[in-house]
Amino acid sequence: QAPHNDQEYMDELGIKALTGEKGYTVLEKTGIRPCLDVNGIWGGYIGDGRKTVLPSKAHAKISMRLTAYQDHHKAAQQLMGHLQNLTPDTMKIEIKDLGGGPYALTSVESKAYAAAEKAFLQVWNKNPVPVYSGGSIPIVSVLNENLKADVVLMGFGLESDAIHSPNEHFVISHIPKGIATIIAFHKFFATPE
Repeated sequence: QAPHNDQEYMDELGIKALTGEKGYTVLEKTGIRPCLDVNGIWGGYIGDGRKTVLPSKAHAKISMRLTAYQDHHKAAQQLMGHLQNLTPDTMKIEIKDLGGGPYALTSVESKAYAAAEKAFLQVWNKNPVPVYSGGSIPIVSVLNENLKADVVLMGFGLESDAIHSPNEHFVISHIPKGIATIIAFHKFFATPE
């Protein structure tokens, strides 16, 4: 079971304090608030052992998580402008925009969500917990915008699956139940209201 409050997160991680935007829980900070992540930094000598090298170049890969209603093009331009302004005249910076995607929102009042809720209750005998969360799944906004469709992402994993980590895994017994949930979702979605 996932920690519910900041103290439980600190206890689980073995740390004394958390940082981030005041007034928001860990789940909100890590899921729905804007965020700038440094995904990787490299430059100079990075092999084994010591070496006194002064690198002539340094590289970083960064990403941003935006909130709903933020324009990813505008946010990228603002970030690139800010980085240009921080760069002293003695240095040169090159920035490559690798792309982004617009946000998508689905209401818990939508027919799609109602169908998913009924499907989870039927198959798992539990009510799902809707989560307002940020992520990078570009097809969601494409479907939302082009088909005018409410997209519902239904997760069948556990918190312990460690999604996107080096030791990510999935409980095999959840596969048939996940399939049954998707079938039930389609049945409930096709039923007139």
